[in-house]
Order: sequence, then structure tokens, then C-alpha cells
Amino acid sequence: MDYQHTFDLMDQHFSKHQQEKRIPGIAYGLIKDGQLVHSKGFGEIVLDSTACPDQSSVFRIASMTKSFTATAILLLRDTGKLRLDDAVTEYLPWTTSIGVPESGHPITIRDLLTMNAGFPTDDPWGDRQESLEIEAFDDLVSQGLSFTRTPRMGFEYSNLGYALLGRVITVVSGVDYLDFVKSEIHNPLKMSSTTFHQSEVANERFVQGYAEFASGFVPEPLTIPGAFSAMGGLLSNVEDLAKWVAGFQSAWNESSTHPLQRWSRREMQEPQRHARTAAFLDSHTDQIKSITTSYGYGLLVDDDSLLGRFVSHSGGYPGFGSHMRWHPQSGWGIVALGNRTYAPMMPAASEAMNIIVRDHAPARTYSESDLWFETASAMNAVENLLQNWSDQKADDWFAVNMDLDQPRHERMSSIIEIVGNASAITRIPGTLSSTTPAHAKWQVSSDSGLVEIEILMSPTVPPKIQTLKVAKVPT
Repeated sequence: MDYQHTFDLMDQHFSKHQQEKRIPGIAYGLIKDGQLVHSKGFGEIVLDSTACPDQSSVFRIASMTKSFTATAILLLRDTGKLRLDDAVTEYLPWTTSIGVPESGHPITIRDLLTMNAGFPTDDPWGDRQESLEIEAFDDLVSQGLSFTRTPRMGFEYSNLGYALLGRVITVVSGVDYLDFVKSEIHNPLKMSSTTFHQSEVANERFVQGYAEFASGFVPEPLTIPGAFSAMGGLLSNVEDLAKWVAGFQSAWNESSTHPLQRWSRREMQEPQRHARTAAFLDSHTDQIKSITTSYGYGLLVDDDSLLGRFVSHSGGYPGFGSHMRWHPQSGWGIVALGNRTYAPMMPAASEAMNIIVRDHAPARTYSESDLWFETASAMNAVENLLQNWSDQKADDWFAVNMDLDQPRHERMSSIIEIVGNASAITRIPGTLSSTTPAHAKWQVSSDSGLVEIEILMSPTVPPKIQTLKVAKVPT
């Protein structure tokens, strides 16, 4: 398929964003089914240099680092070296004195992964802590921490929590966190431009970060790695991050190769802790839509009621802003990097993905192959019942709860009233929808008009119909 029109539209979108938001330089890339299919840069790598960023230009990616830290934790989990529900104190004994609120649950590795430990949001403070030495960090933690709530009582974004995960990785693996991530993740994926060390980046590819004050743009010095690197210390580029996104997109692919098992990559992209739900008026459809945001493992999950699921993570740091995002259903993804403090790359990348998904990802259609064989067979049985009620067929297909939930003669009478007696039933192609293989909703035509049918099968062997809804489709 020719996507050139989409590429041109996205170039215009990001060029406008770079100018309107006064970001010195931007690089972005579009990923389709695991391949970087388009990239472009705008502005300058260094002000007054005339050098424009491109897919090889290396930016600080800040909190996008958390997805690498979460991957490292799951690598250790999958090899049996830790369990997610282990208490952090088991590996970091100096954390016994941090002062968990009275009656609070001991903080586990899972709590840190899912931003559920009860620590206060700490972006401004945490963003200035990266170079803190390990010994100083351990001492800071051992002196006690502040809590906004007891552990497991709600989502609250915490950089400190991911710094603690970095320490867990070092202690459990016996290898420094920085070296573990490089050897176990970056090297196998051939992410040769992704590093914690500015010294490993060629000068002509390094992007200078800037803060804007009343006096104008001021270069932000890049910090050296330290105790907080696990929450935001990585540098990378569009080329490498496209590989990173592709690894998550391929988590459902039998043939995919990745240091982390595909079911663990899927696990990272599943909602683990609800963060918020918001309703919006969608300007493109004039429909009210909801977006439910959850935190997975080092990744955010947005369930959009109109467009489906998006997985993402942003990064914001002194001098930089970044965002990666993908839509598992369509195979589209995006990476966007900017070199200004907290550059708002998330809004630009989110809008870009919304446009692409609306244009290139039509609503999914379902067929009987998406269902259990028994569910598809039950659909036929229900259509037969609607045309010619048979107690014997109902006995064959109804689960034990059906006649208890609604007396059979009442169910039969209500169905006849809806579809008419001895009605001719014809299934309407393209109306089938399903939430699981045990569920089906579809429409049929009858003498009385369009009718919607919905069934849900039981967990028994063989499955039986445990829910049957029949209703006229409003005209």
C-alpha cells in the first residue's frame, strides 16, 4: 500500500509542532508491522549549526528508559532469579527502615513496577537525581521515605520506585544495572546507538538539549549515569527505538526473536494498575469517547473506546522530551524525540497515531473462525429456535442456569413476540462481534424486522448457552 500521503501529512504535522512549540530540534519515525517505514527531522541538533536531526541522531529519552528496566526485571523473573511478589527488602535489606505506613503491605517488586508503592509523584526532583552515587542513594533510602498512601492503594507515578528496581537488578544479577541492560537487551537487539554514556555517542550524532528561560535557549549539561539511571538515563535514536517498538509489536508472533519471551512482552503491555479514566468529545466523529489509562510494566496502556488500545511511554527531562506509541491491532507505531526541556512530544505523537489509525485501521470484522466451534454451533441453534421453538433443542443447548434465570415459557413467549411466529430468519453478514471466543452478538432479519441476538457460553465441557438475549434493532 502507498502511504506517501500519510507520510507527507505527518511531516507537516511535526514541522508545525516543532515551530509552534519552539522546540530546537525534532526527529520522528513511523513503524508499520515492525519496520521503520518513514522518518524525518526538523530544526537543529545544535542551535545555529544548521545540522538537522534525523533517524540516527541521539537524544536523551528519559522515562522511556523505564520500559528497559521493566524488561530487565522480567528477564530475571523468567530465569527464576526473582519473583514479582517478592518483598523489596529481600534483595535490598537497607529498605527495611523506609517507614511503610502502619498496617501497610510490604512493598514488592510488582508494586514498584506498577507505580503502586505509595511514593509521591517526583518528576521535578527525580529528574535532577540521575547522577546520585549508589552509596548516597542507599543511604538516602535507609533514612526513610515519605508516602502519600499505603502500598497497593492506588497509582502514583514514581521515579524513585524505578531507581529501586535498578538496585534490585544489580543485586540479583550480580552485574551493574547499566552493564546488564547493555549485555542482555541492547546487544541482542543490535541497538548500537542506545547507551547510558554520552561518551559512546559520536559528536555529529549527539543532540544538545535546551531549556528556555527569559534570556533565551540555554544548553542543558548532560548528567552522568548514577543511581537514578534506571528511571530515565538512556540516550537513543529513532532507528533503535523503532526496533524496540517492533519487539513489543511482535509479541504475538510465533517466529519473533527477542531476549524477553513473547508472553512476557505481552504481559508488559497489559493493564496492571488503573491510573485514570476520562471522557472526551471526539472532534472527528462528534461522539463521546472514553480513554481508560492504566500502567503495565514500564508501559502505559490507553484503552480508547473508539480506536482501541494504544501502548506507550513518554520521557521528559531537563533538555529533552520524547514519546513512543503503538497500536497493536493495526501494527502502526511512532517514535518522536525533541530537544527542549519536557518537549511535548506525547500530544503530537498521540494525535499523529489517532489520524493514522482512523485512516488506515478499519474497524475489525469478525467471523465464526474467531469463536469456539461450540459458540458458532450455538448461533445456528438459536436461529433455529427463533424460527421453530423446540424444547428438545433448548434442552440440548441451555446451561442449567437458563430456566432458573427466566422460566422457559416466558422466554419462548418473549422471543415469539419479538420475531413473530414461524418467522423466517436470515443472518445479516458483517454484523458479528465478539469479546471472547465464548461470546457472540449478531443481527438477523425476521418478519418483524431486524433483530439482535447475543449469547455467552458456559465454561463447561461441552460449553452450553448461559446467556441469551434477543431484541429488536431500533429503527
